Amino acid sequence: MATFLKNINMVARSATQYTEERLGEACELKGFQAKYILNACANPGISQDALAKIMFVNKSNVARQLARLEETGYIERKQGEDKRVSLVYPTKKAEEILPVIRGINAEWRDVITVGFSKEELELLFSLTDRLYKNALKYMEDKSD
Repeated sequence: MATFLKNINMVARSATQYTEERLGEACELKGFQAKYILNACANPGISQDALAKIMFVNKSNVARQLARLEETGYIERKQGEDKRVSLVYPTKKAEEILPVIRGINAEWRDVITVGFSKEELELLFSLTDRLYKNALKYMEDKSD
């Protein structure tokens, strides 16, 4: 099991590094910031707390990264009806870089799945989706 977790971790770290290298050619974003852009564009008006939950990231880390993304013009934060809630919206700049991020993600998927058959890919995506759902359930149960 230790090898499995090590492998998952290394694939995730390599993905971040690959994304950062490729984004460096297009913009000033860091690799891990791409995930914030993807989630902000997919969920305009999401609260910072909800963003932290769906990304499995500490709330203080989310606030810090959103501040950086706000400074660079990729997102904007607005107060919700409850003044304590900050809502996250993508800017035009984020929407413009979104296809680049998606393309980089598709390239990475192709890099790491070289040599896989169609059946193997379907199985891999099915199994990793189950892993994600189990992790999500754990995180949701933990926060209750």
